[in-house]
Amino acid sequence: MKIWLLLLSTCFAGLALANDKDQTLIFTEVTSGSQSCISAITVSGVDNCKTAEGKRGDCEGIVDCVCSKPAKHIEWQGGNIKNFTVYFYGDTSPFKDNCKLESNNQGKLKCRIKGDASGNYDYGVKVPGCDDFDPRIIIKQN
Repeated sequence: MKIWLLLLSTCFAGLALANDKDQTLIFTEVTSGSQSCISAITVSGVDNCKTAEGKRGDCEGIVDCVCSKPAKHIEWQGGNIKNFTVYFYGDTSPFKDNCKLESNNQGKLKCRIKGDASGNYDYGVKVPGCDDFDPRIIIKQN
């Protein structure tokens, strides 16, 4: 009986921790001439939004949406896009103050979520020469 309970708790612990992963977001890019712009953002690897039923939980039906938790990282990566900035509508950012919200020379930006962050965060991604792109972050405390 104890072994069965241990196995059962291990299985459920694995499911509970599955939505606690850092998230890497990859830009899908559309190129016109020499200009690359964002057409979508997808989660690379484990998708924190996925439920046991295969749906996307709080992001179900919302395109370009990512789920995360406090103290986790979100990283954006471009292929051809090396220069971009992230900005939040309103004055609220879920990230720690030391996050500059600008990509590095390799087209990457990685920020840690604040410990007290919770809720929905609509934001934009600005690529010079392109229309701003408008995705969403949903952060759950538990």
